[in-house]
Amino acid sequence: MTAAGYRVAPARLDTVAGEFGSRADSLATAQRAVAGEKVPATAFGQVSESAAAAKTFEKTMTELGSKLEAGVSRLRTLQNGLTAAAAGYRRTDAQVAAMYRALLPEDPLPKAGNPAGIGGSADTGAWAQAIAANRTKVADALTAERSRLASLTDADEIKRSQARISLYEDILANNRQILKFDPSGNGRIAELVGHIEPGTRNVGLFVPGVNTQMSNFDAYAGLGRSLVAADPTGRTAMVVWADGVFPQNPVVQGPDASYAQTMAPDLKHFTDDLRGEIASHAGSDVTLTAIGHSYGGATVGLAETQGLDVDRVLHVESAGMGHGVWSPADLPASQAGVQRYSMTAPLDPIEIAQGNAWGLEWTGIGHGADPDTFPGVTELETGRSADGSQLWGLSSHSDVLKPGSESWTNIYRVLTAGPVSPDGTFQPDGILEHGVEFLNDGGVLR
Repeated sequence: MTAAGYRVAPARLDTVAGEFGSRADSLATAQRAVAGEKVPATAFGQVSESAAAAKTFEKTMTELGSKLEAGVSRLRTLQNGLTAAAAGYRRTDAQVAAMYRALLPEDPLPKAGNPAGIGGSADTGAWAQAIAANRTKVADALTAERSRLASLTDADEIKRSQARISLYEDILANNRQILKFDPSGNGRIAELVGHIEPGTRNVGLFVPGVNTQMSNFDAYAGLGRSLVAADPTGRTAMVVWADGVFPQNPVVQGPDASYAQTMAPDLKHFTDDLRGEIASHAGSDVTLTAIGHSYGGATVGLAETQGLDVDRVLHVESAGMGHGVWSPADLPASQAGVQRYSMTAPLDPIEIAQGNAWGLEWTGIGHGADPDTFPGVTELETGRSADGSQLWGLSSHSDVLKPGSESWTNIYRVLTAGPVSPDGTFQPDGILEHGVEFLNDGGVLR
């Protein structure tokens, strides 16, 4: 006699839960429409039966609204039950996996092609435990966010909540490698894209800027995916770091250095851990590049004042070199060998912040020197977007990160030590490192 068995797929439970959630949203919309439907008695005419007809209509709509509300409640109950079940299965899987992982050595023995005994991918070993634990946290956050969404009425809050739910569902469905996760407030998160393993040669660390929150994190994670995918040799990995509290208003909070001053030590500590993972799993022949976008540039700059352990720094539409950093003399000796690059599209309003302390630096306002003119920094061309239009003005602040643009191509080249395009010129047709062909047609890799 053989024992019966079954296999549970948590991702499928999530999918069905999402379908129930969508139906509940549709019914809730209909219920609100019914509840708001008010028809005056005069709409039924001026005869004696009009009042009775109006009351009958009102009663019918009330009953319909109650039935719809009950349907929404049932669907939400099913949705939350399925989500909780999926989270429970994942939690058990993670516990079992951790139990077996504890029985295995973290690093393999030296062998041919790996004489130093360097470990496998960074998604094994020390970071694997964090990734497994964060999968459980994401599953729990998904359950909580779905419940929260049901009670929201503000359109903007609903949109942000739905974006969070989509992010959480994608993380779980695609086994994304979440290194840091905290859904409270605007949310804090960091993700490893690609793998840090023997053969890895380029690792990027991307720090976003103003208005970064959990609901828009996936846009920055998408940048990481595009840069990793562009390397056909598989030697490039990215970490997208949003494990901090970012300013949410560019005018009121953007000039305030306190957010960067708080995040910089955490970024420095995280980078030290990242260096340890690189050394353990990929060896010493790896180049680590910190990329700071907008306010993220000022955060990277302040982390440099604390000895940020990177080989290259790239400022992209950066607010500045960091509060109080006006010359190389303001950086510690450990940063003397760091290669630095910067790019700013013409007429991006960020230029107002660059190199401007507004005479209030002593109050914690301002982000230090303009990266484009800082001694030793190579200024790079932002050029054109993928459709051939010139990158400039307010929209360029984010458009420079879009794949296919000349600015994105320059980001990729800094990350992989390829030929960069200095400001004012763009490289002619040629061959990038790793044999990837590039053309002077908008920087599209092919």
